[in-house]
Amino acid sequence: MKKLISLTLILVLILALGTTAFASSGVPITKNPTDEVRSAGGTAWFVSGAYSYNSLTWKFMDPNGTFLSVQDFQSRFPYAGVDGEHNTTLTVRNLSADMNGYGVICTFYNDNGPTDTTMAFLYVSAYVAPTYTTPTYTAPAYNPPVYSGPTYYIPAGTTDGGYTYDEFGNLEYDVYYPDGHYTTYYADGSSFTDYLDGTYSYESNDGSLSVFTDNGSYGSFNADGSWNVYDADTDTYSGGMIYD
Repeated sequence: MKKLISLTLILVLILALGTTAFASSGVPITKNPTDEVRSAGGTAWFVSGAYSYNSLTWKFMDPNGTFLSVQDFQSRFPYAGVDGEHNTTLTVRNLSADMNGYGVICTFYNDNGPTDTTMAFLYVSAYVAPTYTTPTYTAPAYNPPVYSGPTYYIPAGTTDGGYTYDEFGNLEYDVYYPDGHYTTYYADGSSFTDYLDGTYSYESNDGSLSVFTDNGSYGSFNADGSWNVYDADTDTYSGGMIYD
């Protein structure tokens, strides 16, 4: 009889201890959040996991060791966006450098009480704006072509290329080239050339050169180094300076 009572007491004790051990067991954690390293202005994601739990919540810890609820964290950083307080993924948006070093931990609850994950940390570097280098444009040097025209001849009836008066009273003489185009030279040192393809040029005695065409396009290269061009086909102007 005594032996039966002893076995009964031992069995009750074992059952009591087993029940206590089961009741004191926490939530099995399947995933702990990991550290996030981000730049200011970016977004961080913390992910946790467990099974056999009823609810969960996230909280923060500042670098001084003070725990903050999600609401407290958002009060401290009102420009930040925090989503997922009661989900397994916590999202923190619009990070700032003063969040650097904050801890993040998730607590799971079941009927036996809370169980914490390990703590992860948020590392935020200051935002560095990209630098832009404005390209410098160097205009190409203008090297006007050197014309070495074909040997010209003086038309019959002109004596030694002597000057005659044109219809405007200007002294002139004409030089004709084998391809048929000609240049009229004036006594003041200027000249006019008709290339017979709808292109003409006029060179003044100061070295300025103007070229124009039948369609209205023209270009001027002046003695002071300036130039300007009008393209009648596109109705555009351009100009600048010619440097040696």
